[in-house]
Amino acid sequence: MKIFKENGQWVAKSKGFDDESEPSTLPFEGKDIYDDEDAPPPSPPQPRSHRPSCSTSGYTFTEDHYNLLNGRIDSLASTVDGLQHVVSDLQNTMATIQTTVGGLQTSVDGITSMIHALQSYLGTGFLLPPPPEM
Repeated sequence: MKIFKENGQWVAKSKGFDDESEPSTLPFEGKDIYDDEDAPPPSPPQPRSHRPSCSTSGYTFTEDHYNLLNGRIDSLASTVDGLQHVVSDLQNTMATIQTTVGGLQTSVDGITSMIHALQSYLGTGFLLPPPPEM
């Protein structure tokens, strides 16, 4: 990354950026910007293990932003956990329904078999169609 002063503001260009495009303005929170053209650019803040500190496109990422983002991430994680429980409950309900339907189908098949047996025993001309194949 190349950092230099342009029109009284420190700017940065990364490798791969189009030189024709506007550079990213990097305000450095808590750092003085020198008016002297020969002054060295302020060094970017050292990364901290507890939060990122990056500035791009004229936007400074502050500790308040970090805390807000962390709060939203925690909220999203809680929502995902809640949805996982809902999905698990739905899967259990579906398994119960499938078991019930299977039991009902077995009952219907048994009743149909009994009717066919009665028809054969009585020798009547009244016939039920055979049960559908599953």
